[in-house]
Amino acid sequence: MSELQLRPGIKFGSYPQKLESGLSDLEQGLSRFFEKLKTRMSRRIYSQRYIVRQVNIHQQMLRDCSEEDLTQIIEELGDQLRRKGLQKRLIIETFAVIREIATRTLGKRHFDVQLFGGWLMINGMLAEMETGEGKTLTTTLPACTAALAGIPVHVITANDYLAARDAESMLPLYRRLGLSGGSVVDGMETAERRDNYRKDIVHTTNKQIAFDYLRDRIEVGDDLGELRFQFRQIQRNRKPGGNAQLLLRGLCFALVDEADSVLIDEAKTPLIITKTLPSEDKSDTYSDALYLASALFIDKDYTVNKKTRSIKLTLVGEENLADLILNLPEHWGNKRKREMLVKQALSANLFYEKDKQYIISEDKIQIIDESTGRIMADRAWEQGLHQMIEAKEGCLISDQREPQARISYQRFFGRYLCLAGASGTISEVSDELKRVYGLDLFKVATNRPSQRKMLGERIYRNEDLKHQALLDRVGELHQQGRPILIGTCTVEESEQVSQWLQQVEIEHRVLNAKQDQHESEIIAQAGQPRAITVATNMAGRGTDIALGDGVAELGGLHVIALSRNASGRVDRQLYGRCARQGDPGSAEAILSLQDPALEQFYSSAMLKLLTKFCPGSKPIPNFISKLILRLPQHRNEKEQSLIRKMLMKQDRQLRRVLAFSGKFE
Repeated sequence: MSELQLRPGIKFGSYPQKLESGLSDLEQGLSRFFEKLKTRMSRRIYSQRYIVRQVNIHQQMLRDCSEEDLTQIIEELGDQLRRKGLQKRLIIETFAVIREIATRTLGKRHFDVQLFGGWLMINGMLAEMETGEGKTLTTTLPACTAALAGIPVHVITANDYLAARDAESMLPLYRRLGLSGGSVVDGMETAERRDNYRKDIVHTTNKQIAFDYLRDRIEVGDDLGELRFQFRQIQRNRKPGGNAQLLLRGLCFALVDEADSVLIDEAKTPLIITKTLPSEDKSDTYSDALYLASALFIDKDYTVNKKTRSIKLTLVGEENLADLILNLPEHWGNKRKREMLVKQALSANLFYEKDKQYIISEDKIQIIDESTGRIMADRAWEQGLHQMIEAKEGCLISDQREPQARISYQRFFGRYLCLAGASGTISEVSDELKRVYGLDLFKVATNRPSQRKMLGERIYRNEDLKHQALLDRVGELHQQGRPILIGTCTVEESEQVSQWLQQVEIEHRVLNAKQDQHESEIIAQAGQPRAITVATNMAGRGTDIALGDGVAELGGLHVIALSRNASGRVDRQLYGRCARQGDPGSAEAILSLQDPALEQFYSSAMLKLLTKFCPGSKPIPNFISKLILRLPQHRNEKEQSLIRKMLMKQDRQLRRVLAFSGKFE
C-alpha cells in the first residue's frame, strides 16, 4: 500500500512521515507529561494478565482449525484491520492467530511475557526484556499485526548480520500470514533495495535506512522546503512510474530491536551523505602534514584533550609550524589550512590505532564500530581525517568528499508516525528516551527465573597477573568440559588473547571484525562442550549461543570479560550471552589496573596507591573494585549524554537556518 491508515478515516499521503513539532521545549515537555499520565492509566486497564487471558481465549478456538479455516480467518482479520484500524479487539485476535501460526510454521510458541512485550510495542512503547527472552519472536506480533493492517513496517536492529538472520528465520511465518518480508543490508544494489522496501515487513539497520531516507530526500530535490517536498512527491506518484526513483514508502512504523544501541549509543554522530570532490593528487600534502606533526612536541607545541579527541596548537606551536613550512609548496602558506591539516595528522597518530578504531583490509582503511566491534562498510571520517590515516598506514589515498545531506538519528526516528522497540538493557537511559523520542518504558518479567551466577570482578595489579589469572581460569573450566566465551573490547585485544592461548596450546576460535563472514559458524559452535571463543562486542548483541549436549549439566556457558566497556549496558549484554531462557550459566570479569579504561581515568599516582590494596598476586578486594570500575563508566555515560544533547541543540539551530533558506536537510 502507498498510504497509511492507522485509524479509520485518517490517511497520510504517498510518503507518510511525521512533521516536526513547532512547539517550544516547554510546550513539548507539558505535552509529554500528559501523554505519560494517559499511558499510566491505560496500563492499569490493560495489564499483562488481562492481555494474556484475552489472547489465550481466542487461541483456544484456533487450535483445532484446519489450514483452510486459518487462511480464511487471516483474510477476514486483515480486511477488518485495514478498514477499522488497530483496535484493541482486533489486535488481540491477531496476536492469537500469529501465535498459533508461529507454533505451526516455526515450532515456536510465544510465551505469555512475549505477548505482553508485543502489546507494549504495538501501542508505541518500549519493552525492557532481559537478554535471551526472545525479542526477535516478540517483535513478530506487532510487526505482523501492523502489516496485516496495511502499514509498512521497518524492523530495525543493530547490524546487518542480525537483520539478514531475522528476516530469513521469520519468513515462513510472514508468508503463511500472506505477508512479504525481506532485508536491506550493506552491498545491495539500488534496485534490490527498492524492491525489498516495497515488502510488508523489512528488516534492516539504522544506518542503512537513515542513509536511504537521505537519498530519497536528495532525489526529490535538495532545495525544497517540507511542503514542497510533499507536493513534488505527489506529482511523482501521479506520473506513470513516477515513484520508481524513491527507495522507501515513507516512515510509518518502526520497531527498534536493541533500542538502546540504536537510539542512544548510535545517536551521538550525525549521518552525512557525501559526494566525491574533483580528483586531485594530495598524497604529498598528507605525507607533509604527518612529517610536520612528527616535528612538534606535546605540551610545548600543542595540547591534547583525550575526552573530546581534540588538538589545540599553542602560540609556540603556531610559530614553529610557520618556520617548518618554509621549504614546502606554496599552499602551506595558508595559516588556517596548514594548522587544520597538522591537527588532523596529530589526531590520526594519537587517537586512531590499527585494530582498535580501524583495520586494514584489501589495502583499504575499514572503520570499526567501537560499540559493536563490527566493520562499518562504506563509512569514512570527514574533513580529510580518513585520507590522513590512509597516508599514515601507506594505503592508497581515496578521494575527498563533501557533505550533501545530513540528519541525526534523533530527527530521523522522530519522523516515524509510530516508533516502538525492545531491549534487555534500557532502563538506565529511560529518561533520555522519553525526553528525546517521547517513548515510555515498561519492564517485562522473565519467562523463567534466571539461573545466571555472577562471580564478580577481579582486578589485578598488572597485565602479567591478569594474563596468568585468565589462563588458570580457562584451564580449570576447560578441564570441566564447559564452553567459554572470552569478551574483549578491540580486535587487537582479541588477537593478543588468542596468542596467549596458543602459547599454552589451548584450541579456540576468534570472532572479530576480521572474521565477520564466519560469525554464524563460530556462534553455532560456541556452546559446545570444551569450546573456547574469543570475541569482541560482535558476540554481545542479539546472538543466541545454543548449549551442546550435556553442557547444562556441567553448569552452562561461562563468560569472562577482560575489559570494562564505556557503558555498563554493553557489559550486561556480554554477560547476557550465558544463562538464557532459564539455562544455567555464569559470568565474571578478570581485569588489571593497567587496562586502558582505568589508565585513562585515574592518575598514575592514584593507580600506584590502588596497588597497595592488592598485595602479591591477589586481586583488589571486591568492595573497592566495584567503586573503581563504576566511576569511569559513570563519567563516560554522562559525557556521552551531553554530546547527544549538544547534537540535538545543533540540530535545532541548523533547522532554523535551513528553514530560513528554504532547505529541509
